[in-house]
Amino acid sequence: MCSVIEAKIDISAIAGYCRVVSSAPAPLIRRAQSLLDARHLVEAGALRLPIEPTPAPARRHRSVPKGPRVMLVSEEPLFRLAMGRELASDFELVPTLGIASADRRMDLGVVPEAVIVDLDSVERAAVPTFLARLVERDLAGPRILVSSYFRPEVAAAYSASSLTHFALSRPWRPGALRTLVESVMGLSGLRAMTAGR
Repeated sequence: MCSVIEAKIDISAIAGYCRVVSSAPAPLIRRAQSLLDARHLVEAGALRLPIEPTPAPARRHRSVPKGPRVMLVSEEPLFRLAMGRELASDFELVPTLGIASADRRMDLGVVPEAVIVDLDSVERAAVPTFLARLVERDLAGPRILVSSYFRPEVAAAYSASSLTHFALSRPWRPGALRTLVESVMGLSGLRAMTAGR
């Protein structure tokens, strides 16, 4: 007897809701009406509902990190997308919305093994301070500086003369960013050995 009273309360609540949202889209009203019709069929005994609810679909778990963690520091979404397309298959990427965002992520405990910084951003004046903070945080990994102002020859010469800072001219040839990241992280020889197996 109690369940019938609850059912009547539910039906009136749903019906009242449908009247209140009469400006709602027709599919929403049809869905509410079908729920009312199903409730009536259950009350009449013409429709039996399963006793146990159906299990919720399994959540997709985050995949295991693919490789070294690389932080992408750029305000431009298309630039982050271009870097991500080239690096996503072999690296765990940490995209940030600029220098302030990268600082916050590192304050929260994200420790990248390499950092790629877009020098063509509005925050260009803050880059030297950001790079100094990376040293203060004891980040030993490479810092790759990308800019459209670099000429390819100058960027290559700069990269060859440094142990921690590397340069890449923008736009780069397809595969150039991946090759540079792998070589400065010491992964190019390892990848060649595993590919030969």
